[in-house]
Amino acid sequence: MAMPLDILLVEDDEDDYHIVRRLLRRATTIQCTLHWRASYEEGLAALRESPFDVCLVDYRLGTHNGLSLLRTIRSEGLTLPVILLTGQGDLQVDLEAMAAGAWDYLIKGQINAQQLERTIRYAVERHRAEERIREQATLLDAAREVIMAVDLDGHVIYWNRSAEQLTGKSAAAVQGRLVSEVLEGIDAALLQEALQAVQTGGVWNGELRVHRHNGEDRLLESRWTLVRDAYGRPRSVLIIGTDVTERRQLEQQFLRAQRMESIGRLVSGMAHDLNNLFVPILLGVRLLAQDTLDPEKRARALGMIQRSAERGADLVRQVLAFARGMEGERVPLDVRTIVQEVAHLLRETFPSTIRIETQLSNEIWPVRGDATQLQQVLMNLCVNARDAMPEGGQLLLAAENVELDPHYAQRVLEARPGPYVCLTVSDTGVGIPHDILDKIFEPFFTTKPMGKGSGLGLSTVYSIVRSHGGFINVYSEPGRGSTFRVYLPAAPETRVAEAKAMVPTYRGAGEGVLLVDDEPFVLEAAREALEQLGYRVYTATQGQEALDQLAAHASEIRAVVTDLVMPEIDGLTLIRAIRERWPDLPVVASSGLHGGRAEAARQAGAHAFLHKPYTTEKLAAVLHQVLHKTERPAPESRPSEP
Repeated sequence: MAMPLDILLVEDDEDDYHIVRRLLRRATTIQCTLHWRASYEEGLAALRESPFDVCLVDYRLGTHNGLSLLRTIRSEGLTLPVILLTGQGDLQVDLEAMAAGAWDYLIKGQINAQQLERTIRYAVERHRAEERIREQATLLDAAREVIMAVDLDGHVIYWNRSAEQLTGKSAAAVQGRLVSEVLEGIDAALLQEALQAVQTGGVWNGELRVHRHNGEDRLLESRWTLVRDAYGRPRSVLIIGTDVTERRQLEQQFLRAQRMESIGRLVSGMAHDLNNLFVPILLGVRLLAQDTLDPEKRARALGMIQRSAERGADLVRQVLAFARGMEGERVPLDVRTIVQEVAHLLRETFPSTIRIETQLSNEIWPVRGDATQLQQVLMNLCVNARDAMPEGGQLLLAAENVELDPHYAQRVLEARPGPYVCLTVSDTGVGIPHDILDKIFEPFFTTKPMGKGSGLGLSTVYSIVRSHGGFINVYSEPGRGSTFRVYLPAAPETRVAEAKAMVPTYRGAGEGVLLVDDEPFVLEAAREALEQLGYRVYTATQGQEALDQLAAHASEIRAVVTDLVMPEIDGLTLIRAIRERWPDLPVVASSGLHGGRAEAARQAGAHAFLHKPYTTEKLAAVLHQVLHKTERPAPESRPSEP
């Protein structure tokens, strides 16, 4: 079918107009409606008033010429194709026409019908293609998503308006630069990993944290796609990023609220176990008070007290770590350790009628994730399993490596072929009816009585697993229990950081140490421990007393260990005062509370942080570190002026 076109001819010679008209009538692929204007002024007015598909312009137009007309309409923003016609070939005119924006240059007397038809059709098709590109670029600029494209080496070749707003850098400023240079705050190794993954597999999905030009960090949910040419050869990478910062913040608030609900359901079991731990402590103290107790029984009593105290401290520490929900960076994780920690906590808190077993493969691949969130996945599934076994039963936690083939991945919407770690939580409880099995991950859906559950547990599990790139399978039979299998993408080649070895007990050499704590029992116990280790100990029960001690004994005191929660002058204020008056004096902060205390202490000027409850070995190791590992001169005997 012939392409209908409106063509404007600006030509002051009527004979040439009739020639062009006859040539266009012979066209077979275009159907032309020809409009003739005989002067520069008439042609310019017609172009301003009506849209045309193409314009044919004579080079000589009386006192003006076709180049002047071309430059005028280009300056006014008209982008239609303009083809220049001239009576004789002139290379200089040809070059000027191309520079001014002409699409082609034809010589009168040498034009035939086929050449004119082909030139017009090519100009129109090319112009329409460029118009589509401009329209698409406008749409991309209007999109809220950050859209960019890079070549196979990572150099920027496209940068939309949202990318400009995010980074504060214009498209012109980033053109041709490496994407790792223009996206500030992103790990260059992660970008290189994404680029290699998309060139190998065709796609890459992940989250990127970008530092904005105004100083804040934004989290982008990023999708990378390999773009190929008509021959299937890789040409570029399209990157689309959605800002999910606010959504992630809301999800974290949601997860924290759900964590606290789970902790509340564990409180009764914790209270029972803590009371059991206090019994041997109280009985052991009474035994030690007897003068007639022989050394062997005294040693057994001391061991019993120490084991009970350590078990209690470990239980509280694990529950606090779960409750405070410090979502960390996605790092390589040892799944065996996470499962073992959760199983230990469950054995301490679940009823004894529930038998907890673990089945862990010897070599489990690392997964990249957030340890706190994966702990929450297991805790939520296990708490639901406990509630499904009111009369007791068996709870199994297992982990194994699995390799999903393409055939299996096609049958599961969220699955991708490749290595996974499968976490299994299986119980022998009441099971889930088949008619509600497909609803269990919906928020607020619950089968429990009013007040027994919010219906957020499994929806939280689903949200966390999906954010880790995984998926969940559920199998359940009423009366025969339920099995949840969580599949997490594995990173077999990634190494998990090795745990630090236990440090030996270091001894002092008569150095003076100031202990500051408003709890007399803690203060006395720490003083006794340090004196036995060879330190000379000074004590204070509140901040002002500590400053007075320092002023009186500045030449003897080589380090300060202070609690953070104290009346009047708290620990952070005390640390700042010490930093101001004795800037070279090492300070160790200590607290049993969490929620950013360690970081706040370091920002105030503390050299180290000691979590309560601490052992003599940990206290000695931290003091040795601040006194010897980092060499610091002794403070002056007189404080500097505030």
